[in-house]
Amino acid sequence: MKHRKTTTSKGFVLVVVLCMVTALAGLLFAFNLDCRADLVAADALTSSARALNCARAGLNLAIAALSSSADSPENPAPMTLLAKTQHIALDEGTCSVEVEDQTGKLNINLLKRPDGRLNRPQVDRLLRLIDLLNRGDLDRPPISYSLIPSIIDWIDADEQTTCLQFIARQNLGAESSYYANLPVPYRPRNAPLETIEELLLVKAVTPELFDRLRRYITVWGDGKVNINSAPRLVIESLSENMDAALAQMIVSRRKERPFESLAQLRDIPGMTDALYNVLRKTATVAPADKHYQVVSRGRSGWRTCTIVAMIRKDPDTGNLDVIQYKEL
Repeated sequence: MKHRKTTTSKGFVLVVVLCMVTALAGLLFAFNLDCRADLVAADALTSSARALNCARAGLNLAIAALSSSADSPENPAPMTLLAKTQHIALDEGTCSVEVEDQTGKLNINLLKRPDGRLNRPQVDRLLRLIDLLNRGDLDRPPISYSLIPSIIDWIDADEQTTCLQFIARQNLGAESSYYANLPVPYRPRNAPLETIEELLLVKAVTPELFDRLRRYITVWGDGKVNINSAPRLVIESLSENMDAALAQMIVSRRKERPFESLAQLRDIPGMTDALYNVLRKTATVAPADKHYQVVSRGRSGWRTCTIVAMIRKDPDTGNLDVIQYKEL
């Protein structure tokens, strides 16, 4: 009888010990998982910080390049930066930098004049651009003319729906009543657009449509198009008398050497006096305000960070100001 009690007692102790060992193993396993999670989080945080530093380095490199004379053929760095995406190796990772000159685009904030009157020449240029895009993308849905009155209603201060009577169809814009009835309602700005991406909030502007337009339009500048940086379609949209061949000759000529004065356009074959007089009013080679969008993408390990900044360069002093900054 005594031997059975001793055996039972030993068995009970063994069960208790096994339970304690199992509990300790579980605690150690959980502790190990927590440590691994903390290490992964710390590594991700470090990589994210490095990716952000790489993106900031790319932005600073772009600013340094733009601070030199962007219009001087003797200083090729800014022109090289504007020509294509630059990929740069850094100690902490890599970055890619894109710089886009905004002075060669059509300013959609100028579809109305400061006094509230319609800016008909600017409207006509955007109409021609829409026609050119539609003719060049026959396999895509056409861009509606209603885009223009919709933009006008977004940027003007009144609540009167714009109707452009010189357009036979698709000539109505949209005011607050339209946006209030959307599944997720919001109000139009009723002031100039602050960024080109804000256009995605305007009636009927889809991401696909935005991607087709963004290369040719801006929300910055005094409205005069920089002939040294404008895409061919923008040059072609400046006048109904400008054809594709002449616009391409202008682009080809500036690749050899940027135009130093508008008078040099007279040397382009096919340039008439009437067309030159139009370009004198709508184009420039020395923008009053220079705006550049810089997109810098930093990468460290598997983490990435993108900085989008708008840079304004004072043409008189050469000073650079970051007027918009966003980290993605």
